[in-house]
Amino acid sequence: MPDCRWLHIKSEENPADCASRGVLPSVLSSLSLYWQGPRFLHDDVASWDVTVPSIPIPELPETRPVALVLSTEQPSEWYASFSSYDRLVRVVAYIYRFLQACKKHPQPAIGALQRTELDDSISKLVIMSQRCFYKTLAHELLTSARVSSKHLSRLRPFLDPSGVIRVGGRLRYSHLNYGSKHPMLLAKQSHLSLLICRRWHKITCHAGPRIMTALISRDFWIVSIKSVLHTVTRACPVCVRFDAKPPQPIMADLPAARVQQSRPFARVGVDYAGPLQMREVQLRKSRVYKVWIAVFVCFSVKAVHLEVVTELSTEPFLAAFDRFVARRGLPSEIFSDCGTTFVGADKQLQLLINSPDGQRTISQARTSCQWHFNPPSAPHFGGLWEAAVRSTKRLLIRTMGTHVLMYEEFTTLLTRVEAVLNSRPLTPLTTDPADLEYLSPGHFLIGQPLLAVPPRVSFESRVNLTQRWKLLDQCHQAFWRRWSTEYLTSLQGRSKWTTEIPNVKVNDMVVIIDNQSPPLAWRLGRILEVLPGNDGVKYASTARVIGV
Repeated sequence: MPDCRWLHIKSEENPADCASRGVLPSVLSSLSLYWQGPRFLHDDVASWDVTVPSIPIPELPETRPVALVLSTEQPSEWYASFSSYDRLVRVVAYIYRFLQACKKHPQPAIGALQRTELDDSISKLVIMSQRCFYKTLAHELLTSARVSSKHLSRLRPFLDPSGVIRVGGRLRYSHLNYGSKHPMLLAKQSHLSLLICRRWHKITCHAGPRIMTALISRDFWIVSIKSVLHTVTRACPVCVRFDAKPPQPIMADLPAARVQQSRPFARVGVDYAGPLQMREVQLRKSRVYKVWIAVFVCFSVKAVHLEVVTELSTEPFLAAFDRFVARRGLPSEIFSDCGTTFVGADKQLQLLINSPDGQRTISQARTSCQWHFNPPSAPHFGGLWEAAVRSTKRLLIRTMGTHVLMYEEFTTLLTRVEAVLNSRPLTPLTTDPADLEYLSPGHFLIGQPLLAVPPRVSFESRVNLTQRWKLLDQCHQAFWRRWSTEYLTSLQGRSKWTTEIPNVKVNDMVVIIDNQSPPLAWRLGRILEVLPGNDGVKYASTARVIGV
């Protein structure tokens, strides 16, 4: 009608919305809007609201921008929860046997799985994996298009009659079987590749990657197989126990006892060398018994003192230590490993020092001896005396050979070896052929190398003792100057352990190395506390064993 006017009604006052949007029956019986209409219908027409509400253009549903989110999730395989390759193949084979039975196959298979069923199951699994990771490649091969992937085009892949992508390769004319000439292609991200590598890792008795790669390549071509095998090896607890190496931090600074000037044998390290054989008397059927050598090494000038020890008990070592003190003086600090002989000697010395007579002697001498032990299973802390032990044994074995010496002969030879060790140069000789002087530990003991020919002293020099003493003092000071300028500066470089590694942290999982048991018996542990050193490197102090 020409005089008809259209007015806007709000949604909350529109009774038609009750039917279109739905109302509960319990509410509908008392809903006045539906039965009586909106309230403004009972008012005068002139009082009706004729304004039309306006909606901003950006809020209109037709013009509201729509944001699209692109999903980048990796394709998933339905068999990703399987942990055994053989079990997965058998489960799939039984599934396809059940499907054939449901289709009322003329002769449904019964009993154990046949080889053909297992081969078909493997082919089906490979096809499922290729559909997840090589969908583009399968489409290109199906449409005879050019392979877009450069690293896959080198393999010249093709589709076999069953729909499996195989490697074309260059071995067509070899005498290998069809599966070895054209192995099935698998991606390194596929869970099936991981299961295959795990299976062959166990079959080959945890062999190396070359053997596993050769055996796997007879049926499957896994792209970047080395990375998959590395993942399998790193997750194998047996291989981790055998191949794991303890983290080696950067080489620490030398201790103060090694780089500070001190009296010879004021700070010493001690260790045992041997055992060696010694004859009791010079008779044909005399008794032959074992002896050891106590090696004392000066920390400052590397001088060596050797003592014969007949047993590995505390009392013979204390006797050897008494002889050492009588000749070289009481050291202020002694360093050694945690051998039971040294621990027992330290306890006895502590008892002697803490006794009333020992306290009276110490108060008169105003000196004491402090014993330092290396941490357990840390032989690199004693590298100085380990090198002296090696040099001593090398000289003794090459000199003695297979001969068994008596006590006098053995001690004489041992003293000669000590002289050789104390005559070795501390610093390299110069390239000047006229310069024959070098610095040795013997200079700090007697003023010259122990094997050098003593200079002939004239009568005038022997008379003037004061000038001779001054000359010896100047020579002694010159030795220490050369020690500071030549030998000490040669200790700057780090011969190994030059790379910094991340510090161990609390709650880190570790393998506790036990040299008394095979690697398979090493226990797992978790670090509970770390102790930082002076150089900032943190070492694990306590660990809790969590299993075997």
